[in-house]
Amino acid sequence: MRVLFIYRTASLDVTDPLGIMSISAVLKRAGHTVDLLIPNLEGNLFKKVREFAPEIIGFSVTTGSEDYYLEISRALKKELSFTAVFGGPHPTFFPDVLKCDGVDAICRGEGDEAIVEFADRLEKGEDVTNVLNFHVKNNGQIYQNPLRPLVSDLDTLPFVDRDILNKYAGYRYSRLRFFLSSRGCPYDCTYCFNHSLKKMYKENGCGKYIRQRSVEHVIREISWVKEKYKMKKVYFYDDIFVINKPWIREFTKRYKEEFDLPFTCYLRVDLVTEELIANLASAGCESVALAIESGNEEIREQVLHRKMTNDQIREVARLLHKYNICFMTQNMVALPDESIENAFETIQLNADIRPGYAWCSIFQPYIGTDVYNYCLEKGYLTIDHKQDITYQNEAPIKKEDKKQFENLHKLFGLAVEFPFILKRAKKLINWPKNPVFNISYRVFKGYTHFWRMRMSSFDPGFLVYLLCLIRYKIMVKLKRTM
Repeated sequence: MRVLFIYRTASLDVTDPLGIMSISAVLKRAGHTVDLLIPNLEGNLFKKVREFAPEIIGFSVTTGSEDYYLEISRALKKELSFTAVFGGPHPTFFPDVLKCDGVDAICRGEGDEAIVEFADRLEKGEDVTNVLNFHVKNNGQIYQNPLRPLVSDLDTLPFVDRDILNKYAGYRYSRLRFFLSSRGCPYDCTYCFNHSLKKMYKENGCGKYIRQRSVEHVIREISWVKEKYKMKKVYFYDDIFVINKPWIREFTKRYKEEFDLPFTCYLRVDLVTEELIANLASAGCESVALAIESGNEEIREQVLHRKMTNDQIREVARLLHKYNICFMTQNMVALPDESIENAFETIQLNADIRPGYAWCSIFQPYIGTDVYNYCLEKGYLTIDHKQDITYQNEAPIKKEDKKQFENLHKLFGLAVEFPFILKRAKKLINWPKNPVFNISYRVFKGYTHFWRMRMSSFDPGFLVYLLCLIRYKIMVKLKRTM
């Protein structure tokens, strides 16, 4: 069976799409032929699709990107015959997308075993309407199936398929590589999909949600990637890399013995101890990210369900400075119930702890999350709200001071870094939205990511990657004006 994945990169960073890479690996192990196309790195997407002649096309769909993939699928279906499968967060939490033209099936939740069974059956001409995790549309009727048990032992899965990206220079020559050592998160932050997905699996009795690969399995993968791809830095993409402290103790000891490679990971403030930071530092941890989200403790706890104090955040920052680990904070503005004064509390807390970069996004209420329902109940959204994810442009919820939040988002990192900007920020946010704010925001973010935090790659291939993205944007603009 010939399976093609179509995935649009939404980042200036060369970030590995680990979900698709994992699915590709299990499909190849089962004997299927797999390829991946990234539209915004391609000159002629439709030509490449026709040449590959897929029998299944899989689309990895996050909320806000569904219209883009629907448009591509419908256009392709005018020329080719294939089964269009939508997977990822959006169909998982909004299965009604299956009712749209251009979608033949959706895969909900983790698809490692489900997609292999689906492809195997389709290849043999067997019935695919009762494959677990799948909802299938057939002759106008929709067949809905429950979730299957989660893969309990992650070591039984093959290493993710990194060769699938080699056609793209930005990926082929990148010396930064991404890894997952675990799946799942035990926390119930209202804005994240994890609490909803965890609830779905629990209701279906599908096994343990939080799973960890063995230290040996992760070490073997890193060793293999280092040898094959000349990797110079490791990026652990786990939701919370330090969730299992005994595992971290063993892992950092082995990592230090085996490699001389700097690495990046994600922390959670209330899990940090000095021993943990010392172990990370001794193993080569160069930078970390930790989520603050709001500097107002009441909003952080009551609205976002993140139960940690500002004093805990300050203590973690002190330890990171002590052990010379650069850190990026993750923050949001335009939150429900948040005032401009609350947002300035977030800026001030960041200024106090002096991160390498204070990253900020504009709050987005994802469909299927608790905070989405909270926004509906509070009147911040209407039930027919059309989701359009714009972390860096517009606030989607109803707020009278919406423009101020959007300007503050652009000034956030600069205000944390430079006290003179912070002093003037309350006046600056009342200015009309303008390109100067936007350019300043992007330049400062790029500088900190590449040179200070070193959380992004800057290899020769990256320049090719950037040129391809620029070319794609120019082509899109030209088509719109024609």
